[in-house]
Amino acid sequence: MLSHVRKFACPRAFGAFGLGGRKTPSEHLNPNLETAMPRRPLPRCPRPNCSRKTTTYTKHSLLKSRRRTQRRYRCTACNKTFAANVGTPYHRMRHPAKLFDQVIALATEGNTRAGVARALGLSPGTVARWIEKASAHAQAFNELKVQKVEPVELQSDELKVLLSQKSRPLWAYTAIEVWSRLWTTTLVGKRTLRNTVLHFRDMNERCRKSGPRVLISTDAFKYNAGVIARTFGPSCVHVQVIKRFRKSRVVHADKRLVLGAPWQFDDAMERSEDSKTINTAYVERLNLTIRRSLASLQRKTNATCRSIESLAGQLELLRCSYNFIRPHSSLKFGRVNRTPAQQAGLVSERLTWRKIFTARLLDRPDLSFRSRMRARAVGQAHLSGAG
Repeated sequence: MLSHVRKFACPRAFGAFGLGGRKTPSEHLNPNLETAMPRRPLPRCPRPNCSRKTTTYTKHSLLKSRRRTQRRYRCTACNKTFAANVGTPYHRMRHPAKLFDQVIALATEGNTRAGVARALGLSPGTVARWIEKASAHAQAFNELKVQKVEPVELQSDELKVLLSQKSRPLWAYTAIEVWSRLWTTTLVGKRTLRNTVLHFRDMNERCRKSGPRVLISTDAFKYNAGVIARTFGPSCVHVQVIKRFRKSRVVHADKRLVLGAPWQFDDAMERSEDSKTINTAYVERLNLTIRRSLASLQRKTNATCRSIESLAGQLELLRCSYNFIRPHSSLKFGRVNRTPAQQAGLVSERLTWRKIFTARLLDRPDLSFRSRMRARAVGQAHLSGAG
C-alpha cells in the first residue's frame, strides 16, 4: 500500500490518507460551524421584530407567473406572509435562478459586465445589479464561514489597483493560509497605517488563538513589523522578504527575521509542509489569480470600477468562489480535488453558487455589506482630509 501512495510525492498527500502529518479536513472540522449547507432554503420569517426566533409557519398561497409558481407562507407569530426565497439574492427576481448563477460564474472568470450581458442576452444594468446583490451576500457568507482557521503559515501582500485611469492607485490587502490555500481576508484602501492595522487585526480574529507559533511572511512595507508585533504578539514568528528590482524585475531578495528567536523560526519551518525557505510566493500567486479573475483589475483594461465599494464587493465575490467553489490544483490527492475551505475544515463538501445563495443570513444584520463599506469609506475620507 505504501508503494501505491508514494506516487503522490507530497507530504500533504500522506496526511490526507491518514499516514501521518496533520489531520485530514474531515477529522478537524469545527463543530461550531455549519459545514453542511441546506439543499433548499427553509422558510423563515424575515422580520426582525417577530416575537418568535424559531418561526412557526403555515402554507398561505401559490403565486403563479409566466415563468414559475412560487409558494408563500404565513408566520403564525406576526401573521405576515413571505416567500420561500426571502433573504436570498433570488428574492423578487423575474429571471430563473440558473441564469443568475451563470452571470456570477462568468463575472468571476475574468469577463466584463458588457461581455456577460452580450453572451446571455441581458442588459448591462441587470448584470451590474445582480453582481451587487451577489457581492453583498458573498461578503456576509465569508464573514460567517471563514472563522476559527487553524493556521500553520500565513503570507500577506498588497496588490496595486486602479479605480480609473486618472485616479490615484489604491491597494488590495490580501492574506493566504499556505497549508490549506485559504484566502483568509482582504481589504481595499490606501496603503496607510490604519488599513494595515485593520487588515492584520481581521486576520488575527479569524485564526485560532491556541496552538504553536504561526509563521508570517510579508514584504518590507514599513508598517508591517510594528502592526504584526502589536496584533499577534509572541504567538507568531515574523519574517520579511526584501526584494530589489531592476527594470521591473526582481534581481535579489534579502530575507530577514523580524520577530521571534532563531530556534522558534526553525520550529515553524519544520511544521510547514510547503515552504522550504522564506518566501511570499503563495500570496503573490493569489494576487495573480485575483488580477486574472476580475476584469476590472486586468492590465490595460477599460472595465475599471467606479467606486471602492464596487471593487471591494467584487473581491468578496471572488474570495467566496476561490475558497468554497473552485477546486485548487495543488489540493488534488488521487481523484479527489478539494477546495481551500474543504482543506481548512470549514465545509465538508465543494459548494455551488446555489448552495451559497440559498444560505440563510437574515438573523445577522451586523453583516450588512453596504454599511460596512460605507463606514470604511467614511473613515478613509476622514483620514485623507486630515492629512
